[in-house]
Amino acid sequence: MYYFKYTFNKYIKKINCERLSPRQIYNREIKSFDLLIYDTAFPNPVSGFRFAEFNALLQAFKNVKIIVNPTDYPQINQRSEIHKADIANLKTTHHISYQKTFVGTVQNIKNAKLFYCIFLNNMYDSLPYVEQKKINFIFTLYPGGGFDTKDEIALNKLKAVLSSKYFKGVIVTQQFTQDFIVNRYNCPENKILNIFGCLVPQNSINSTRLRRFNNSMTLNVCFCAAKYTEIGADKGYDIFIEVAKILASNGHNIRFNVVGNYDSEVIDIEGFEKFFSFHGLKKYEELQPIFLEQDIILSPNRPFILNKGSFDGFPLGTVVEAVFNGEVPIVTDQLKQNTVFNEDEVIIVKPDAKEIVLKIEELISNPELLNLISKKAQKRFREIYCNDYQLYKRIDFIKKHVYDTRN
Repeated sequence: MYYFKYTFNKYIKKINCERLSPRQIYNREIKSFDLLIYDTAFPNPVSGFRFAEFNALLQAFKNVKIIVNPTDYPQINQRSEIHKADIANLKTTHHISYQKTFVGTVQNIKNAKLFYCIFLNNMYDSLPYVEQKKINFIFTLYPGGGFDTKDEIALNKLKAVLSSKYFKGVIVTQQFTQDFIVNRYNCPENKILNIFGCLVPQNSINSTRLRRFNNSMTLNVCFCAAKYTEIGADKGYDIFIEVAKILASNGHNIRFNVVGNYDSEVIDIEGFEKFFSFHGLKKYEELQPIFLEQDIILSPNRPFILNKGSFDGFPLGTVVEAVFNGEVPIVTDQLKQNTVFNEDEVIIVKPDAKEIVLKIEELISNPELLNLISKKAQKRFREIYCNDYQLYKRIDFIKKHVYDTRN
């Protein structure tokens, strides 16, 4: 009787398994994951750096899963319903990642050697469940995502995370961030991995640019960023428009291209409409055809506008993609976050329209200089943002904590 019952139950279990998808079986059969990831936007391709990083981690580890609660879709100007389509597309483009991607919430955090996520808010929201399950964790403290250097609520979140007994490490992408957590929270430097920049999709890293600017051509100047404030002041869209109006009024053969959720009504361009093209929001992989036709990307972003202590990383991810495709970067750096680029690779300016106009007019009058900076910037950005520099250090850091038997 016992043998019959055992055999019958085994048979029923087999039938039920056959009804499950391979992904469901994977999730059910692995009792404890080496690495558990949580995110709020994967696998939306608009957030290119997340798409690149999490796909890489899902490939690098055997027993790994990512739990996704798509609450950040509105933050990247996407409807939450699109998440289902993004998951379906992932099945086609990154099948291994699809097998390891599951919709859920922080309440589903359990049974893992190590927990990982990016952004302060995601880590703080996960903290009670990580601590309850006694799971060690590391996270990436990117600019944004709740990291505010002057807001008391944000600072208390950061304190709670860094003081947890399960905190094992943090990845920072700016020296400013490392200095902040060391000086304010006495974060041990041996728990910090400092990698300048961020992961980006590699589809354009070896882009071949045929366009070389000369005086007989129309100069194309590009702006690319999402709009989070009324006029995009945090990204410097108001400065971009002021620069455009001055240059157009000075009689230059020039055109301005705007990528992002902007149109001619965000800031009035009456009388200058013929100089502008608005491309709307684009997925990361849709940027290359636009960027290959541009000569300059202007990114005059400013800190402490979106919130009193918020700031962007240097440079923006869209600037990286633009430079991969040969554009000359003209950017601001009020927090002095640049630690890797020379002045003949990146043109750093104040968030001042008149100063920016002078820099652009200098390049217009000297096409050889523009083309030389384009070439040097492209070479250096390829070095800094290749997987050898960005990805493998992250994977090694995470693996060290996954397989450290002392933890």
